[in-house]
Amino acid sequence: MALATRVDTDAILAAADQLAAMIRQSDECRLYWNAREKMARNPRAQRLFDELKKKTNGLWTLRDRLGESHEKYQRMKHEADLLWESLYETPVALQYKAAQDELNGLVQEVIEVMLANLHGTLPVERGPRMCGSGGCSGGCGGSCHASAGA
Repeated sequence: MALATRVDTDAILAAADQLAAMIRQSDECRLYWNAREKMARNPRAQRLFDELKKKTNGLWTLRDRLGESHEKYQRMKHEADLLWESLYETPVALQYKAAQDELNGLVQEVIEVMLANLHGTLPVERGPRMCGSGGCSGGCGGSCHASAGA
């Protein structure tokens, strides 16, 4: 399929920069930074998130090495579940997670629209779905690791 007009790489990258600027100016981004600032002022919520991140990373390692039915994996999963329960009892943490999920959802939706628009003309493939941090490290609460592929 031939394109009617040619667009150079610099123009495409400039448009990507504009799109990124629009995302940075979005309500989702503003709400995320507000929620993150509140989290930074709440040591308990910070500690819970840090612990959950470590547990989640450890869970993935144990799952890959030992499998989900192994006793060590089950014990660590229970500990992670308890951390989640504590987070759910912390309103500032819930607001942060919701804002993070909304911002990530916006970025994922932009990516999906681009992929859908390119799908018919280019051999694009959907990679694993990742959180806005450039790959799920557990900091998102693990919401993105469960939905690999699109």
